[in-house]
Amino acid sequence: MFKTNDLATAAFLIVRGCELSNAYINSHKIYVFEFNGDADKIRKIAIEYINSECATFDAQVKNLKKILSPGYI
Repeated sequence: MFKTNDLATAAFLIVRGCELSNAYINSHKIYVFEFNGDADKIRKIAIEYINSECATFDAQVKNLKKILSPGYI
């Protein structure tokens, strides 16, 4: 089993065919996504995401949201 609390990583894993077995918000109000399968194999796919243009794109989307939020300037 592999767990992540990063929404974008979880979405990438699903796109790459990993099986989502559970998703919930824990007692600390943090997303948790659990994937069935070989944790090492899934971790490698997660690292592939981090090194991809997809992760860069997601970071820029987050940055754009920040500059549009009240109180940014």
